[in-house]
Amino acid sequence: MDGNMLGVFAGMGLLIGLIGLAIGVLIYALILMFAYKLVVKSNPGYGKAIITTLAILGAIIVIGIVLGLLLGWLGLLGRLVVLVVNFLVAAWLIQKLMKQSGGSEIGYGSACAVEAVAIGISILVGIVIGIVFAVLGFSFMHAMMH
Repeated sequence: MDGNMLGVFAGMGLLIGLIGLAIGVLIYALILMFAYKLVVKSNPGYGKAIITTLAILGAIIVIGIVLGLLLGWLGLLGRLVVLVVNFLVAAWLIQKLMKQSGGSEIGYGSACAVEAVAIGISILVGIVIGIVFAVLGFSFMHAMMH
């Protein structure tokens, strides 16, 4: 193999990152659908949840780039502003894209509650996954030492 191994590793890293992003979108859509069902007591459907998740992801990327460039000099305060704006825009997208069974929109307060519940569930899922990987890592390292 005469190819550049750095290019191969970069390509593999990009592929793994894209696969991780796709899995993350699918999992967050499930979490968003569950949070919507908890707060609104209506089932939006997995397709709407995926479309809403992709719209939120796109909006967060654009907001992060634009406000990050504008408010980057503020440091932590600028990041906090970006976080709040991301939350508010995500709630607006939930309100507009995830309609109730009858086709009517939910209120903006309910959409904020859905986003807050979804973020809370995501944090809990992340903590559980982190604990599982930490335990597996420690047990692997322990097995390597013996």
